[in-house]
Amino acid sequence: MPVSQPKSRSPLPVFPGNGAHFELHEGHVPAGAAAQMESLYGSLYASLPQLQLSGLAGAGTYIERQGSVPSAIFLYRRDGDALRVINEGMRIDAGDAERFALRMFARLPALRSVHWHAIRIEGLPRALPVSRFDCSEDIVLELPATAAAYLKALGKATRKSLRQRLARAEGLSHRVLTGPASADRFLIDRIVAFNHARLARKSRRSALDASAASKLQLLMRARGMAGLAHIDGRLRGGTLACRIADDVYSLVNAHDPDYDALGLGNLCRHLMILSAIRAGARRFHLLGGNYASKRACLAERITLQHVVLHRDRWQRLLDWRAQLGWRLAHAGLRVRRRIDDARHGVRRD
Repeated sequence: MPVSQPKSRSPLPVFPGNGAHFELHEGHVPAGAAAQMESLYGSLYASLPQLQLSGLAGAGTYIERQGSVPSAIFLYRRDGDALRVINEGMRIDAGDAERFALRMFARLPALRSVHWHAIRIEGLPRALPVSRFDCSEDIVLELPATAAAYLKALGKATRKSLRQRLARAEGLSHRVLTGPASADRFLIDRIVAFNHARLARKSRRSALDASAASKLQLLMRARGMAGLAHIDGRLRGGTLACRIADDVYSLVNAHDPDYDALGLGNLCRHLMILSAIRAGARRFHLLGGNYASKRACLAERITLQHVVLHRDRWQRLLDWRAQLGWRLAHAGLRVRRRIDDARHGVRRD
């Protein structure tokens, strides 16, 4: 479909769409798009259960297809002279992003910029000015095909530590509940209480308040995996996670602080990783923070960016206040990362 050129702006560049065609659904998410979006991106933050928690009222949907197969799906909302894509955590192609921006600039002459938040973009736009700022991170473990292969890949010291802790954990059992069974409010409240108790011992306050716990229960009911660690028949720790396509997201990993010496938190994480491998998952997401303890399980830190495509260079200059805000956030993230690495003895390459 050719892109029209708004009369109030300088002509927009046009380049072939590689045989792709697109569709727009103003104000709603069409049937089937949610499942396609999860399969395409494998991102919790591009899944309908997560997006519904933040509200989808008024959101439009853009779908680009190669033949009958979606190659890009962006849920978006107009915010003054900016358009904001609200699904996050994806890895997207710069060409897909640029075609979307060009089409929206052509449809909306007053539009100055198109924003994606917390994404990974592959390549660079060919025609439109782009701004990119580090804004968040994900710590991701690429999973091998078998648990045996994963154990073999671990470092010698890590394998030894896990063996010793498992040997000391007499009476330990681990099982995984999925779907609605994982959303049992009693189980969720117990694991959240472990999180509160451990942070309280460190004179810190948990971010998991009653509202967050309720939202967590909704996510668990839709896509949940709950790994439960019992010692002598009593729940002592666990992992609350969600599975989106081939990706498992660990949302809460907590244990009874009376079992700190056993390293039960690391054991819960390890046992959940093994369960994810056996369930056929391909990636295990540990989200951000405390990279040192997650690095031992072979996870790698992935930087996520706020990406802006501007209509032209002049519009980019006019957006200097927002640019400054994102530059400050970018610098703050890097400082916090350096402090976290130094505190935990992580060497920076």
